[in-house]
Amino acid sequence: MSINRIYCLLTFALFTWAGIVTQPAFGQVGEYCQFENEAIANKDKLRLVAFQDSSNKGANSAKIAATKEYQAIVKEHRQTLNSCRQKSWLKTQGIWLRLYPCDLQSGKLEEVMDRIVNRGYNQVFVEVISNGTILLPMTANATAWNSLVQSEQYKNADLLKLAIDKGRERGLKVHAWLFTMNVGVGYGQGFDRNGASRQTASRQQAIARNGNGDNTISIVENLGKNPNGESPTKNQLFIDPYNYQAQSDLYLAAYEVAKRQPDGVAFDYVRYKRGAGAASVVSNVRYLWIYGQASLQALRDRAENFQGRELINRFVKQGYVTPTDLQAIKKLYPQESEPLWQGRRPMRISDKNPAIAYWQNELWRLAVGHAFIGVTHYLGIVSKPVLRQGISASVAFFSDGNQPVGDGFDSRMQPWQKFSTVYEWQPMAYAICGKPECIVNQVLRVFQYAPEGAKISPILLGQWNESFPDRPSLELQMQAIRSALPSINSISHFSFGWQTRELAFTRSRQVCKL
Repeated sequence: MSINRIYCLLTFALFTWAGIVTQPAFGQVGEYCQFENEAIANKDKLRLVAFQDSSNKGANSAKIAATKEYQAIVKEHRQTLNSCRQKSWLKTQGIWLRLYPCDLQSGKLEEVMDRIVNRGYNQVFVEVISNGTILLPMTANATAWNSLVQSEQYKNADLLKLAIDKGRERGLKVHAWLFTMNVGVGYGQGFDRNGASRQTASRQQAIARNGNGDNTISIVENLGKNPNGESPTKNQLFIDPYNYQAQSDLYLAAYEVAKRQPDGVAFDYVRYKRGAGAASVVSNVRYLWIYGQASLQALRDRAENFQGRELINRFVKQGYVTPTDLQAIKKLYPQESEPLWQGRRPMRISDKNPAIAYWQNELWRLAVGHAFIGVTHYLGIVSKPVLRQGISASVAFFSDGNQPVGDGFDSRMQPWQKFSTVYEWQPMAYAICGKPECIVNQVLRVFQYAPEGAKISPILLGQWNESFPDRPSLELQMQAIRSALPSINSISHFSFGWQTRELAFTRSRQVCKL
C-alpha cells in the first residue's frame, strides 16, 4: 500500500474519531441568539482543517471533505441566526470591528466573522480609517491615507471587500465604519501610488486649529488613570469642516467605500475634539476649533455689513470686544447704523446703545452656531456618495455632546439634534454610574429631542455575563432599554476587540506579521 494511501486512511480515521465528519451540524442557539459551545467547537475544527496548508494528496482529500462540511455549517448557522433574530425583540444586534493586516491570512477573516456570528450578532461595523490608515488596497488607493496593508505580496488585497463578502456569507449585514472629522495623524502623510507627496500645503491648512494656534494632536480627550483622570490621545487629528481639501478627501474615501457596496456606512467622529479638564467645556471663542483659514473666512462672511465684519474680526482675535471697539468701528464705517450678521436683526430705536454684554453674547451665539453648522455641513457633503448609491447611512454621536454647560458648551460641539432623519441615529450610551438607569437616561434624552421618523439604535459598552462596579453587563443594559423604550429593536456593542473572550484573539491578530 502506498504512503499516500496510508496517510489518507489515517487522516480520515482521525477526523472520524474527532467527530468532524460523522457528527451532525449543530445550530442550536440560546438566549440572545448565541450559539452553544458544541456547535462553535464543531465549526472551529472544520474551519481549521478547511484552511490548513496542505500539498499532500491524502491531507488534501480530508481538506476537501472538511471544507464541504464547514460550508454546510456556515449556511446552517446563517439560517438559524436569521430565524432567531426574526423571533427576537432585538431584530438587529451589531458589533464594531477593527481589522488588521494579518486578517488576510488563510481562514483568519472567516474566523473573525464566525466568532461574531457565534455571539448572536447579525450586523458588523468594519472600521475603514484606522490610526491614520485606510482599508483600501495599495494598488487602488488614491486617497489621503496610506493603505492599512503595506505588503507587496498583498498589494491587490481588498480587505474591506473581503470582509463584506465573508460577512454576508454568514448572514451578517456589513457596514463600513468611517471616521469623519477625526482623520488620524496619518492624514496627508507619505506618498501616493504615483510617488507624489500627500503632505501638501492645502492639507496643512485643512487641519482644525483654535485661537492659540493649537491643532488637535496635543489636546487630551480620553479618560484614563493619570492624576487628572485623563490620558493623552496622540493619534487623533481633526480637520476644519469648512475646508474644501478636507471635504474632498473624505468625499473620495466615502466614494471608494460606496463602490464596494456595503450594507451601510456609519459616520463616526462627526464632531470636534473634546478638550481636557476644564477645557471640556468651552466658553470663550478662542478655544473653539474654528481658527482654520477656511472656517475663519466663512465666519467673517456671515457679516452683513462692514461694521459686523470688523466686530467679528476683533472678537475672534481678542476673545472679547470692548466699548472702545464699538466706538472704533462706528468711526470706521459711519454710514452704517450698527453691526449686522446672519441671524441678527437690527435693533429697534428704543434698544439702541445696549451694554457691551449684549454684543458679547450675540457674538458668542454666532461663533457657537458657526461651529455647529460646520459639523452638519461637512456631514452632508461627505455622505453624498453613500446616499446617492442608495446605501443606508448612520451617525454615531454622544447624547450629551450638544448641550450647554454653565456659560459654555460641551467642547465636542456635536449638534446631533440637527442631524437629518435620512441617517440612522446611533447614540453612544456610555454613561458610568454602576446601574442601567444612567445609560437608559442618555437614550431617553435622544428620544426627547429626535424629530419624528428618526430611527434610533443605541451603542452600548460592556461585557457579556459580567458586571463591573461602574458598568452593568450588556444583558442588563439591553433589558433596561427594552423596558424603558420597547420601540427600540436595534442595538450594537463597542467593540469586538474589547470583549473579554476576544482579547487574546485580537492581540494575536495585532502582533502577527504577514
